[in-house]
Amino acid sequence: MRKGHGYDSSLITERAREHAKSHQNQRNQGRRQKKEEDFFAKSFSIRDYVFSPQGFEGPMMVVYTAAIPYLAGVAFLFLYVAESQFEFFVEFSLTSVFVIWAIGYEVCAALLIAGISLAWIKHRSSRRKRAE
Repeated sequence: MRKGHGYDSSLITERAREHAKSHQNQRNQGRRQKKEEDFFAKSFSIRDYVFSPQGFEGPMMVVYTAAIPYLAGVAFLFLYVAESQFEFFVEFSLTSVFVIWAIGYEVCAALLIAGISLAWIKHRSSRRKRAE
């Protein structure tokens, strides 16, 4: 008997060894494919997400970075804090632009993290379905 393996090497045929090697190679190829399909290894282009004319992606990102969180902050204050009542909303001091922007930034960040998590869950479930 070979030490540490618990079997006699004379009982394993060459055909069985070749079958085991091919099976191991198939498993290794499957692992490589899993690494290629990894969710966080996907590449993306900013042009897929920024709607702007060709060559104006940078300035439009500045506009989006300023406007979207501010609008999200105003919407959050109106819908959640003022409970969709215009009378309460008008009483807010909307002159503090940075505070409203910061509130909207946090709302956008939370929504973005939730969206990434949902996309990751969908990716995992579709990968499991393909494996079955």
